[in-house]
Amino acid sequence: MNGQAYANHRHQPTLWLVTILFATIAFVMAAFLMVLRPAIVTLAPALVALSLVLTVYIVRQYAVRLQNRIIRLEMQVRLARLGRAADCDRLSVPHLVALRFASDQEIGSILDKALADKLTPDQIKRAVVNWQGDYMRT
Repeated sequence: MNGQAYANHRHQPTLWLVTILFATIAFVMAAFLMVLRPAIVTLAPALVALSLVLTVYIVRQYAVRLQNRIIRLEMQVRLARLGRAADCDRLSVPHLVALRFASDQEIGSILDKALADKLTPDQIKRAVVNWQGDYMRT
């Protein structure tokens, strides 16, 4: 497994997920073409495809929200261990997610800079020198 860094840390869907997405979109488009002839039988595939797309979207959003809650808790514990517990409440969840890639040695200086200069999450990630990869995020 290659090391993780700023350039390659984002979620990248696997090929089969992309294939299913394109197949679903093609199915929805074909179903809508069939809907031009109004009949309940031709509307049903379009509704099934739409519900499938919405279900996949909702499941993905639930996973991301749950992971963000876990990351927030992880960062609360980590910052408390480093004596910076009060700073956790001053950052948003996206900022905490970005900050978690910093090593313990540099997290204090990046945190100070993030609070003082109001850095964006992307700027926080770019400031990390000793990248700590997250190999368990989905």
